[in-house]
Amino acid sequence: MNKDRLKKLEATSHKVLSDIIFEETSEIWTDFWLITITEIEISPDLSYLDVWVSAFKNEDILAKTLAKKNHIIQSRYNKTINIRKLPKIRYRYDNKGKIWQTICETINEITK
Repeated sequence: MNKDRLKKLEATSHKVLSDIIFEETSEIWTDFWLITITEIEISPDLSYLDVWVSAFKNEDILAKTLAKKNHIIQSRYNKTINIRKLPKIRYRYDNKGKIWQTICETINEITK
C-alpha cells in the first residue's frame, strides 16, 4: 500500500479506535482516568496495527487491559473499516509523557 493511503488509513483508524476504546472502557475509566491514543502505526503489508496508548493512572497495566478486551475492539474495528486485509491490533504503552514530565521536573529543579 502506498504511503499516502497508509497515512489516511492510520488517521481513520485513529478516529475509529478512539471511539471504540472510549465506549469499551467506560466501565473501567476510573482505573486509568484518561486513556489517550498517542500514535497509530500500520505495517506496510497491513499485517499489524500498533496502537500507542498512555494514561494518567495505572499506565503499567493499560496495554494488558486493552489486550484483554481486544476481541471486542478488533471485531468492532473490522466491521467499521472496509478494506480487504484487516490488520491485527496490538497495544503498546507510550511512555513519552513520563519522559517529558521527568525532563520538565529536572529543569525546574535546576532553575530554582
